[in-house]
Amino acid sequence: MTIKTRQMSFERAHGLLEELRSLRATMGNGTLPTRGTLQPLWLLQRLLVKEITRAERKIRRIKSILRSISEEEASERVASLLAQIEGYRHLAYMWRSFGDAVAFLFMDKFALKQVFYNTQNRNAKQDAGFLSDKSGFAGEWKEVERWIGQGVPALLTDLTNTIRHGDVCVMTGPDPVLIEVKLGKLDGRGREQRNSIRQLTEFFEADTTNGLRGLGEIRWTAHQTPEVSYADAMEVTIIAALKTGAAASSPESGLWYLAVADEKVDINAWIEGLGLRRPVAYLLNETKSARSWAPYTPFILSFRDHSAVFRFIWGDVLVFVVYDLEELLSASAQRSLEIDLFSREEESAFELREPGSGQNIRLTWQMFDRLALEFTSPIWLLSAAIERIDAQEPLSPADPLGELVEALSQ
Repeated sequence: MTIKTRQMSFERAHGLLEELRSLRATMGNGTLPTRGTLQPLWLLQRLLVKEITRAERKIRRIKSILRSISEEEASERVASLLAQIEGYRHLAYMWRSFGDAVAFLFMDKFALKQVFYNTQNRNAKQDAGFLSDKSGFAGEWKEVERWIGQGVPALLTDLTNTIRHGDVCVMTGPDPVLIEVKLGKLDGRGREQRNSIRQLTEFFEADTTNGLRGLGEIRWTAHQTPEVSYADAMEVTIIAALKTGAAASSPESGLWYLAVADEKVDINAWIEGLGLRRPVAYLLNETKSARSWAPYTPFILSFRDHSAVFRFIWGDVLVFVVYDLEELLSASAQRSLEIDLFSREEESAFELREPGSGQNIRLTWQMFDRLALEFTSPIWLLSAAIERIDAQEPLSPADPLGELVEALSQ
């Protein structure tokens, strides 16, 4: 596998990320970063630039070989070369996942979601092209170094899968500070990018905006219920599976984490044996392989164990999150609320109603999927929705629980 050939670089990136975790913890205690303490941030970005551009060179070389192949040559060779290209694209995606980890380590995940999408519509903004194709890369890198040299955390946005606005992101608070580094006169595309950054900045500063992603007035209000995550339980399950071949854990009623490293394990029989009445199952390897984890918190940040991270990246272990939707029905009834569950064909996962007041709210599948991709407690999701009903105020599509009423991705 292409990824395995870069093991030493992955180990180096993982080590630098751990150093940044420690730095971030000290910042939370009031310690300001310095040029010296930000050295791991600079070193990690330099490593990511090196590895991403290396993957891009490999892709170019293989494409040139493909162009030289005649129609008479064996199709097996073409298929093999195309598979190699896909492997290097996946490798570049994994490197950018380390960049995502840095962003989510320093900034608020709900704020980062905003910079994943277009400002004109609710589609994901086009991701970065080849890093080695950027004529302005030298200027962007110089800008990153300038900020880090002043003791200010800064990140090259093209080293992430999530931040799709601006060239450099300054990480001095929960909200991204986006900088567009342009030399010379702005063209139409440059002016459009500048206007998008201005609109996002105004939203972050005022917590309200009008017309973002084609919507009306949007207000960003924080939820009061502390989020509950079981990422540690998932990691422990993966570690156990790597030792024994398979492992399972249930951190909450109806919620199961399964990890399988032994090909002989009958996964379907195992899931059926859980006795779930209305299961919804996620195979996290599929999301990783499809390169569609963004804009959720990257698994590279959720898991800290060296072996768990790499074996999952390499595909040596299958990871499942399974949840019994009947638990939502039971929990809602205990709270004297009515709930309707919807299929995947619908935008929403469920609608919650308060019979007496007539208040209701919908939670989209995008928000609900956090139970798998961010290991969020399903009951926390329900409690957060109830909190909005109790507040008796309209829910903004862009606030931390905005997915409750609006899906902001495809």
